[in-house]
Amino acid sequence: MKKPFLSTKNLFYRGLWIFGILFFITACCNKQEPPKLVFDLDTPGGEVVASFEDDTPQVVFFYKIDERGETTQEQIGVAEYYPNMQERLGGALSNGKREGQWYAFFPDGSIQTDAFYINGIEHGDYIVYRDNGHPIYKGHYEHGNCDGTWYWFDENGKQIKKIKADAKTIACEYCKKCFTLKENSKK
Repeated sequence: MKKPFLSTKNLFYRGLWIFGILFFITACCNKQEPPKLVFDLDTPGGEVVASFEDDTPQVVFFYKIDERGETTQEQIGVAEYYPNMQERLGGALSNGKREGQWYAFFPDGSIQTDAFYINGIEHGDYIVYRDNGHPIYKGHYEHGNCDGTWYWFDENGKQIKKIKADAKTIACEYCKKCFTLKENSKK
């Protein structure tokens, strides 16, 4: 006996099958684009403050736009570029200090550093990459202090070291700021 097309059991399996196909298509076609700067040359309020010899922008400051559409004196971001016009570095500013997500890129456009700041101080996940796309190290900052477990990777992306950040951890080979003994810590 043939089951009715709209039976509850048939609908469940058909839905599961369709979901599986859609998931597969989405997973295969979902290419991860490199992150973009918060500000770029198309962002309103930009002012080129430094240029290369060929007059291409090297550093662009971005200023807040008021309700009348006029540029104010409040600097809210910065973007730096390589001579090939590829983004080099940038992010938002608040009171002249880094604020929010900041990125640095290699000349080919691949990501070099992914960091988050609050009031000019690292706060959140921090990842530094090699030019081949594999991370060098990654960890977490809590108001400017290394926090939690930090990981180091070889050229192929294989984890080679793991350190729990605390007052007794010595400086790492890549970032002298991380893991430095606190001056007032007790041994």
